[in-house]
Amino acid sequence: RVTSVKRYLRMIFLKLAQVLPLTKSKRTLLYRLGGVSVEKGIVRIGRVSFDTVHPEDIHIGKGSSIADGCIIITHFYDVFNMKEHAYFRGEIHIGRNVYIGSNSIITKAITIGDGAIVGAGSIINKDIPPYQVWAGVPAKFICNRYKDPSEIPTNTDDFKPM
Repeated sequence: RVTSVKRYLRMIFLKLAQVLPLTKSKRTLLYRLGGVSVEKGIVRIGRVSFDTVHPEDIHIGKGSSIADGCIIITHFYDVFNMKEHAYFRGEIHIGRNVYIGSNSIITKAITIGDGAIVGAGSIINKDIPPYQVWAGVPAKFICNRYKDPSEIPTNTDDFKPM
């Protein structure tokens, strides 16, 4: 009974964060109360629809920015096995200093590496390596953020989000 009350409270926090006119830092606080694991530090999250079934499976690194209209889902069905209605659940890891453009959809258990950029309107259904730019439906590799690997920042603690 207590866990069901907790679950409903989490769902209320996640829904309030979408509809109330809040700053992105206050909205991030509501997402934390809703069960999303957000690393301490500056994180800017717009009006995002997080999975209300398993929000605890979503992890967001500091310095990341997620634009309005994104949908992040941690559970899905296996369409190739409809006889058993196979339900899968997995963790979504969004690294540090990641930017996700508006109206993107993240589905399945994936990891977005540190410093990656996801274009607006993309559907992410596979892992994205660090410091790469991906976009499209489904998301495909566009380019590397740095031409030379020595340009990649080693200390991400001083990063200021966009």
